[in-house]
Amino acid sequence: MRIAPILRAATLILACAAPLRAELSVPIATRVLTFLLPAPRGPTQVAIVVAPDNAASLADAVAIERAVGGGVAVGGALVRTRRVPVTALEGLRGYRAAFVTAGLRGAHDDIAAAARRHAVVTITSDPACVQAARCVVGITSGTRVQITVNRVAARAVHARFGSAFLMLVKEI
Repeated sequence: MRIAPILRAATLILACAAPLRAELSVPIATRVLTFLLPAPRGPTQVAIVVAPDNAASLADAVAIERAVGGGVAVGGALVRTRRVPVTALEGLRGYRAAFVTAGLRGAHDDIAAAARRHAVVTITSDPACVQAARCVVGITSGTRVQITVNRVAARAVHARFGSAFLMLVKEI
């Protein structure tokens, strides 16, 4: 019978398929911060917006924290992270940027409203958040990395990026 080769092919295809959720590329996300005008200098706290009761969000937050460790030096900044629960978004006050974890689609409106109030640049791996102008920067990876900046969301939080950066990314 030919079932065995078909099963092997199906297993190979499923093993190579894209993950069910996209994890934020922390090295790229932290590098994006250096293109903000003015660029951050010195110790820079970045919020991780997380839903404590959401497995995907928690997994993404843990991965971000692991990647940042004690701090990531980029440009003239030393980026450190701190969790801000999606249920306490007023905690974004004082941050310049926030990583929006996976699994928060139902909270994108609230996150965007808090980001506007506190002028926080939101960075995510969820393209839907950027397409809906709820997040400023989206980073997706597959065969290549794509950085997308939503102009409307950027204006709403008073974010400006260097022109060299904007020439390299997709603006919507």
